[in-house]
Amino acid sequence: MRALVVGTLPEAVRHVEAQLQEAGHDVVRCHGESDPAFPCAGLAEARSCPLDGLPVDVAVTVRDRSWAQPSPFEDGAVCALRQHIPLVTVDAAVNPFAAWTSRTVERGDDVVAACEDAASAPLPRHSRIATDAAREVIERAGVDPGDVTAVVRRRQGALKVTIELPDPAAGLRSMIASRVVTDLREVDDASRGIDVGIVSTP
Repeated sequence: MRALVVGTLPEAVRHVEAQLQEAGHDVVRCHGESDPAFPCAGLAEARSCPLDGLPVDVAVTVRDRSWAQPSPFEDGAVCALRQHIPLVTVDAAVNPFAAWTSRTVERGDDVVAACEDAASAPLPRHSRIATDAAREVIERAGVDPGDVTAVVRRRQGALKVTIELPDPAAGLRSMIASRVVTDLREVDDASRGIDVGIVSTP
């Protein structure tokens, strides 16, 4: 797993960074501990944005200050959210990212497990969009959609879609896959690919 770790202040991230590294995960940052809030790694000479390299699976922000607004050092969390990367917040007595947070943990909790869980969990909005797209294709074909469900997860920067269809809709697989890809691309153009797998259920 590759994690982007940011925080209200650069030194706040040390303990989370260490825990993730000890668990064998890669950690990237937007700022070093002695760096100013601006410019970030993406603008600094001889550096590059950590989101432009290998895929980032989860973002973490460590909030050791009860600030109602994000710190300039948390800009990376905003960039990650715009790319639909799950966000874990740590020590968030006040959390301006609450509406977009996948997991919240306190200092002393198992941060590594929370990050691993967030990185592998279904994406709720994406899954809802994919389910609605599949259902609409089936209904337009005059077939009962039954309990059609779609689950979308991030895998290595791409989207992995698993759709369960009722047997009568099996002949619509290609149409459903095409529509799901189109609808997901409208809301997420940052993913590195979309893989749709469809299985029939009795």
